[in-house]
Amino acid sequence: GIDGNDSQKSALGPPSDRMDDAATPVPWRSVLPILGVMFVDGVNMMLVFPFVPFLVRSTLRLSLEDPNTPLMSGLMGAAFLLGQFFASPVYGPLSDRRGRRPVLLSCMAVSTAFLLAFGLAESYWFAMACRFLQGLSAGALTVGKLYLVDISDATNEARIFSYIGVAMGSGAICGPMLGGLLSNLPPASAPDGPIRLVLERYPYLPPCAAAAAMAGVVWLATALHLRETLHQGDASLSAALMAPPRTSPRLRTPRKPLSSGAA
Repeated sequence: GIDGNDSQKSALGPPSDRMDDAATPVPWRSVLPILGVMFVDGVNMMLVFPFVPFLVRSTLRLSLEDPNTPLMSGLMGAAFLLGQFFASPVYGPLSDRRGRRPVLLSCMAVSTAFLLAFGLAESYWFAMACRFLQGLSAGALTVGKLYLVDISDATNEARIFSYIGVAMGSGAICGPMLGGLLSNLPPASAPDGPIRLVLERYPYLPPCAAAAAMAGVVWLATALHLRETLHQGDASLSAALMAPPRTSPRLRTPRKPLSSGAA
């Protein structure tokens, strides 16, 4: 009867408790490096916005009141996302063929190199090209999400994927703070020597160098601790998910349909 069914449900506990008991543990050893990569991606994307208008004015020799400053600043700010827009669809299939780990590490290294080149820019169009190429090579976010798909299943993917916003949001907060704090440092604050000369000639290099150093630490930790999820002979991710459950190289736990209850 209904009372017997209710008592059985009560013995099993609330649905949320039963789901937590059956959930696969989060593989933090693999998740944390990916979240670090996403944090760095957020930093690198937002780092330059505090000083882009000043860089535009100095490279184009524009006055403070010149109406072209907002337009040229906006174009440079959009260059990164434009490059990411064109390249993101490529990195998923590429990582299916070459593996998640090598594509992820390559994207981080190349994108960081263009960030450093941006800090050394002395002309507007060179800075614009570096920013576009940085976005073009910024495939770590795309590949990182695919990596999380590989190591998660239906019982823990909601918890794992909820941290993507935390990592990217934290990077987007820290990036402008770092860019505003370290850009255009007064050369007089540095001792006489190469450091002062660098600050005089490249006033926007310090924030880019700091972000690159942070990316280097995360790159090293990722290279040391991240294992490859795609193995030789595996099909693409889309093919693996469409394969029969017993033959799929990445078996994902099927979700149970909600019960309509006993009559």
